[in-house]
Amino acid sequence: MLTKENYSQYNKFIIMKKKESRKMFLGFSVSNFLSFKTTQTISMMASKVVRHKEHILNGNGKKILKTGLIYGANAGGKSNLIRAIDFSRDIILDGLDSVDLNKKYFRIGGAGYETPAVFEYRLITQSGKEYSYGIAISYVEREILSEWLVRIEKSGAETYIFNRNVDEKGVQYTESEIKLKNSEERTRWKFYLEDFGGDISDTMKKKSILSDVAERSNGKPGIFMEILDVFLWFQSIIIIFPTSQYSRLNQMVEDEAIRELFSRVLKYFDTGIESVQSKSGYVEFDKIFEGIPREEAEKIKIRISNDIQEESVMFKVNNQMYSLRKDKEGNIITTRMMQNHGNDRELFDYQEESDGTQRLFDLIPLFYEHNGNSVIFIDEIDRSLHTNLIRKFLELFYRITEGDECQIIATTHDSNLLDLDLVRQDEIWFVNRMEDHSSEIYSLNRFKERYDKVIDKEYLLGRYEAIPVFDDRILEGKNA
Repeated sequence: MLTKENYSQYNKFIIMKKKESRKMFLGFSVSNFLSFKTTQTISMMASKVVRHKEHILNGNGKKILKTGLIYGANAGGKSNLIRAIDFSRDIILDGLDSVDLNKKYFRIGGAGYETPAVFEYRLITQSGKEYSYGIAISYVEREILSEWLVRIEKSGAETYIFNRNVDEKGVQYTESEIKLKNSEERTRWKFYLEDFGGDISDTMKKKSILSDVAERSNGKPGIFMEILDVFLWFQSIIIIFPTSQYSRLNQMVEDEAIRELFSRVLKYFDTGIESVQSKSGYVEFDKIFEGIPREEAEKIKIRISNDIQEESVMFKVNNQMYSLRKDKEGNIITTRMMQNHGNDRELFDYQEESDGTQRLFDLIPLFYEHNGNSVIFIDEIDRSLHTNLIRKFLELFYRITEGDECQIIATTHDSNLLDLDLVRQDEIWFVNRMEDHSSEIYSLNRFKERYDKVIDKEYLLGRYEAIPVFDDRILEGKNA
């Protein structure tokens, strides 16, 4: 059995932090984005449910949930929740020019285009401090209208670190409740905020204060380090979509300890893989780029050759992962990730594995990366995976991360996970499509179910809604 104890044997490649990670996700609200018309909120604050106490994290005296499983019918809007987090995170880190604003507002009725989109997070950073951070954008003006960062003390008192807004004349201004004793810090802080008020440039209208100050902090203590702390929270979260490709598979190709971990977990999940191996040799570019138009292949070759130094570079061609590096003579050596299915003379390429096995390659790193990335969002966690496998995946996640401040928030269709022996009532959420085609988010806690309730059957029967509704009258040509 793969337990937390014997898992640690395969964890030698991780530099364990002396200071325990405190990054936590407490909640998120969104309005006027895709199917979310009015403000909808998901909260990770634990209720009075007494079961699965090991699923409770402690942050600033608050009880915070380890998991959030989100259910809903196709086109109900559950994936839009993960998209909203991904979309707003990109704006926060890289500005409005980094996202496509076209048709992202609620488009069915009303004045969605003229109404701002609002995204707000509740979070705890590495330092252990709690914040509310929000941002509002205009689809019409294509600019950030409002932005705020509020520090929340253990007593419940709130302090606006900064508040960016637009006055009745349409002029942007900023304000802060922070009282700084150091004159140099106070002058610099005032100077930074002034860049976002008055006759503000078009560039700054599209940029967040959070990213601007974090980028200019240069390791300075005080308020600048505090803002950098919040910025790094957004930078560190992991967001996985069905089409996501894990970006650091070169670790597995190059590192024996990681290959051993993958081999053990893949065998545990009964994928037919006995071991993950690496196969090195001098690169044959022509063979690697078979099937790719010549001009495009040449561009990729040049880019790869320029990027490769002594350290390895990972790239994907024809759905196969390669790790490239140069030897001392300047020759390019390629290392491929290969799988042994019981015959070490006939190894399998990554591209030959099933969709479900490839999906596991994206998910398994969560077992060791959670030490540096505590908050993980996954859209369609069950995609291409057998229902028993995804249940075992969650059980293994709970076992390996027990006592660690790590969270998974995931959308799923798998009703087999609707089991109160596996998760808590307050860890289950539903997204339902309303009559006006907007999405509503609510918790299973709304229904006050007993701990011994068989909720998967109740869900499929429609007790909690958020399921497809089929109207046979439509096929019969009758009015619904």
